[in-house]
Amino acid sequence: MKKLLIILALIMTSCTLSNEEKAEKLIKETLKEYLYHPDSYEPLSTRVDSMFIDVTTIEPIMEISDEIKDLMSKINRCEREIESAESSMDIWSPSGYSSQFSRSEYARAKKEKEDAQSNLVKYTKELSGQLVSLKENVAKYHKGEFTGWAVTHRFRSLNGAGSITIPGEMIFFCDKEFTTCGGYEADKFEDFVKTLKAVDKATSDDDIMDYFKDNSFWL
Repeated sequence: MKKLLIILALIMTSCTLSNEEKAEKLIKETLKEYLYHPDSYEPLSTRVDSMFIDVTTIEPIMEISDEIKDLMSKINRCEREIESAESSMDIWSPSGYSSQFSRSEYARAKKEKEDAQSNLVKYTKELSGQLVSLKENVAKYHKGEFTGWAVTHRFRSLNGAGSITIPGEMIFFCDKEFTTCGGYEADKFEDFVKTLKAVDKATSDDDIMDYFKDNSFWL
């Protein structure tokens, strides 16, 4: 009887997968929908860490960050348009000797300034709302309790043309039982982490906007 129990225990032990093995099995299935040539997939390394975050906030934070960048770009454009319109108004400023053409040009510049000012107010209000949403989601991101597993996974697969094998690295977030997961390319998630740190360190909205200015080449 003891021998039978020992054999059964060995069988059960051999069937138990490690967290890394569970993660790789789940990731392989997930990547079928992501890779150009899933059959070429070759795992290289997998690191599993406990996570204490609300993963449902990741996508909203990324989307809000993109919206903030877009709004800041629009605000910059409005400010340039106002400055340009004011310069034109100075040039075509009406006097007792103004021609019909100069009066028309002044009126056009004045209208452009008013439109830009209206848009500036609108975009500034939208930006304020997005900054509030960003801070709220970042606060929720830091859950403080075990929520699943963060998996850093490196692999190789064929490119879109199927001609070159290229390395890839992604960060996956798996539930506690390794039944579902979602992932992001490592570079994209690294940018996300930088945003989190910037918001955590910020003491004002100006600090957050300065971060986006410094990390957005088009602003």
